[in-house]
Amino acid sequence: MKSGRGRNLHECDFTEFGISIESEGRFTLRDRMFLVYNEETGRFQTGRQYPTMILVSMSAVEEDKVRLEAVGMPSVVFTVPKSIDEGSEAVPCTMWWGEPVKCIDCGPEPAEWLSRFLTGTNSGLRLGYSMMNRRDLSIDPWNKFTKVFSTLQSDDTGLFSDLASYMLMTTASLKTLNEKLEIPVPALQFRPNIVVSAEKSFEEDNWEWIKIGEKTVIRNVKPCTRCKFILVNPETGTAEGEEPLKTLKSFRQSTDPNIMSLEGQAPLMGIYCGAYIPGKVKLGDDVFVHIPDDSVELNHRGGVSE
Repeated sequence: MKSGRGRNLHECDFTEFGISIESEGRFTLRDRMFLVYNEETGRFQTGRQYPTMILVSMSAVEEDKVRLEAVGMPSVVFTVPKSIDEGSEAVPCTMWWGEPVKCIDCGPEPAEWLSRFLTGTNSGLRLGYSMMNRRDLSIDPWNKFTKVFSTLQSDDTGLFSDLASYMLMTTASLKTLNEKLEIPVPALQFRPNIVVSAEKSFEEDNWEWIKIGEKTVIRNVKPCTRCKFILVNPETGTAEGEEPLKTLKSFRQSTDPNIMSLEGQAPLMGIYCGAYIPGKVKLGDDVFVHIPDDSVELNHRGGVSE
């Protein structure tokens, strides 16, 4: 679920729409295939509006059933609607800058559960399920980004991700930041899909192609600019001070005029990536990268650590 609780994986599939978890006899969960939206306005809701959303866990229990769980709440199991032909209607929603998207509403049980947990009332929020449609970055509001970042394409988008299917960062980058903080933060606080062991901080900014394991290949399509959501502790669902964002800004302020014109003064941490060769990825896989304009392709740079 978008803005839901992060989950550590030992193995998964990298697909064109993001990470996928397949288990025999259970519903296939895909990264950010569900989103919470406001019942009245249709606007998507995330941990920016409701920080405790980060404490909501989602798991598959049967071929067509999913469970929502959170501390202090009885869990709820609901049936995932398979298609709009089964009585459900496509619900128009909006994401960033009014981007129109459509989803299939998951019914009253998860809606009441989420509303009660996040707002203390029995209504107001709904849970939507992706129709597996490809988003179009060639039109408003995203075409201003594709004009600046030529590598960014519609094929790189995830289901209900902010933009791309994958976000990658390295252990060295996190270590450099934590050395400047009074209280270190975990990688999960930045919500990456993949964390790569590396020796030099922020070297991932310059990676173009990234091969993981035997065949999986993803491509760097855009720097990842960070907002206040990185201040939310993934274990408590509360913001614990401005230090991580202020510190990151102090030494990772973007000096690229193209980025600054699009996204203001947001600091950079990690890279957005799109999948180009799908495949299985597991913890400990070797990682190979290519840096453009270098005469020699860089070989082993580390391994998948999370």
